[in-house]
Amino acid sequence: MMAGAKAGGKIALEDAKRNCPVDSGALKQSLHLSECKATAVKATVQVDYDKSLKYGTHVELGARGRPANPFLRNAVDDNQNQINNAIVAEISRAVGRKL
Repeated sequence: MMAGAKAGGKIALEDAKRNCPVDSGALKQSLHLSECKATAVKATVQVDYDKSLKYGTHVELGARGRPANPFLRNAVDDNQNQINNAIVAEISRAVGRKL
């Protein structure tokens, strides 16, 4: 299950990096994929940035006088079909089924 979740997460991570606004480049460089929970029937991963960069939330959600630039949320929303296909393909491969 985790391999499938990671396959989908990598698609979101790549898109987030591609669409992350760049000033110094620190936010873009800090983007990473991390494993969360895994059971026999469910696995989750998280695409996030280094929380020591306090401005990441302001970039994603906006702030007073600054519009939102949701590069993380859009990375999932804009690629949902590709993410789902990657998950299905990886899990099918793991259990020995062809698509």
